[in-house]
Amino acid sequence: MSDQFCGTCNRLRMTADGNLKVCLFGNSEVSLRDAMRDHSDDSALKELIEAAVKRKKPRHAGVNVLASLKNRPMILIGG
Repeated sequence: MSDQFCGTCNRLRMTADGNLKVCLFGNSEVSLRDAMRDHSDDSALKELIEAAVKRKKPRHAGVNVLASLKNRPMILIGG
């Protein structure tokens, strides 16, 4: 956690329940499942993913703060 690389991180996760996580340390998720069930076309899904990636924070919180944030355990995130 000594280097703030969040702005260039390209690690995304798709959870088993259809949510996109753009940060493994963040609790923010975007439901691609719901968009697909609403019959969104490929371009709408692409826009949804791009918007989520653009909202990524430029840096993560400190280690002590991260430990206290609510987030899914890695076993539920996948990867």
